[in-house]
Amino acid sequence: MQKNREIKLHELTMISLKPKLQQLRTWWFSRLEEHYLICAEIERRHARQSEENEAYYQKRAATIRSELYWDK
Repeated sequence: MQKNREIKLHELTMISLKPKLQQLRTWWFSRLEEHYLICAEIERRHARQSEENEAYYQKRAATIRSELYWDK
């Protein structure tokens, strides 16, 4: 029984690690790409929100200026 175990251990040491490393690399790059896309979407939402906020305050300031000008 121990001889079988030694043979199996020897067979395991002969297995190439290259396919597993390639699989790990592929998984890592897919996770990295997913993370990048999520961050890009969040940045896009923040930019859109800040543009909307800027437009709101510009409109509000213009309204206040026109009221001050016309209510004299």
